[in-house]
Amino acid sequence: MKSRRLISYLILLSLMPFLLAGCWDRRELEDQAFIITIGIDKLENNQSLITFRIGIPSKSGLGQAGGGGGGGGKGSIAEQASLLTTIAAPTIPAAMLLASGYIDRELSLLHTKAVIFGEEFARDGVTNALGILTRNRELRRNIFVAVAKGNAYEFLRNNGPDLEKSYSKYWEGVKLMESAEAIHPGTLLHQFITDAARPDKQPSMIYLAINKNAEGDPKEIELPPSFKQGKLAIKAGEIPRKGGNKAEYLGTAIFKSGKLIDFLNLTETRSLLMLQGNFKKTFYFLLDPKFEGKQISFDIKQGSPPAVKVSIKGDQISIKEELFLEGDLIGFQSQAEYASSPQALERLNQETSKELEQRLMEVIKKGQKLGLDIVGYGTYAKRNFLTNAEWENFDWIDKFKDAEINLKVNFSIRRTGMQGKQPEILTY
Repeated sequence: MKSRRLISYLILLSLMPFLLAGCWDRRELEDQAFIITIGIDKLENNQSLITFRIGIPSKSGLGQAGGGGGGGGKGSIAEQASLLTTIAAPTIPAAMLLASGYIDRELSLLHTKAVIFGEEFARDGVTNALGILTRNRELRRNIFVAVAKGNAYEFLRNNGPDLEKSYSKYWEGVKLMESAEAIHPGTLLHQFITDAARPDKQPSMIYLAINKNAEGDPKEIELPPSFKQGKLAIKAGEIPRKGGNKAEYLGTAIFKSGKLIDFLNLTETRSLLMLQGNFKKTFYFLLDPKFEGKQISFDIKQGSPPAVKVSIKGDQISIKEELFLEGDLIGFQSQAEYASSPQALERLNQETSKELEQRLMEVIKKGQKLGLDIVGYGTYAKRNFLTNAEWENFDWIDKFKDAEINLKVNFSIRRTGMQGKQPEILTY
């Protein structure tokens, strides 16, 4: 009996090595080329112009920070530590296959950070391209998806980060600006394809552009008209500045049925994020209600999530949303006593609430005019239906454009800074 048990153990032990994982399919790091960013532009006859930004780890510490633009081993440290190559091919896998004819490493998507669509390509539709991406087992769904003004190749060619040694770190910084300043929606691949498949919300992407006026004499800077109105109604490529990386990420690209149809500027993007409850904090500028032409600066953040209620009676839709925002008074150009007078501070709270309501309603109306629920009110509306079939038959998007929307903003200044009054300067 013991001998049989011993024999069974020996047989089991002899079979165990065959059950253990081996290294027969290993891929050495030195044999791979990691694609950091992918750009997709439109060509004729269902062909695409595919651009790869490929990292070169061995060069990541070379050069000095600064410069920008050009690519191909010149300019910033990140550019020196990468290879930019563009291929005409029908799909991304086909472009990777063709690239293997001159890149002596196996191309990999394991460390891809962003996919950028050219504007013309995006207007024709991104559904097929996204389908190919999501089927690839290497590509992660937490990568950025964005639309570049003009074409993606020009954005990638002129994007020369000044402060980072790699494009991977650069895209992490882009993500940080979503939560730190609310300047773009920070859309990830999984979020986009999920929203695109829902009838209760339309998807969006980050808007990118190259600022062609970023070089030259600062005296040539032209002030956008909206700045005089206390609004930052600009998009990527329009920041009034000189110097720094010419690539900008500012604003939102709006999609319908997988196709690009319009954009939101910086002011509209922040309004959208507030309405969606995806807003954290940002600096905000408004016209002084007491002094014409003067502006007031706030550091605004979300106090609590928005309260949304959607009522449906027949084909009539009624939406009520209440927002709770709070902020710190950073500064004002006038000599008003906002920081030292409780009455003046309360009036400022009321005027700011009204101004915010107006700006937020402009975004809602813009979505209705486009026939889109860009805020995502449909998420709350479908709670009025017992089954998913009833909800889909209601045709929310078609009826939303005529919905009655009531918006209320509760804004409260929490802090007024370390000094009550404006500094007194002795004049002679």
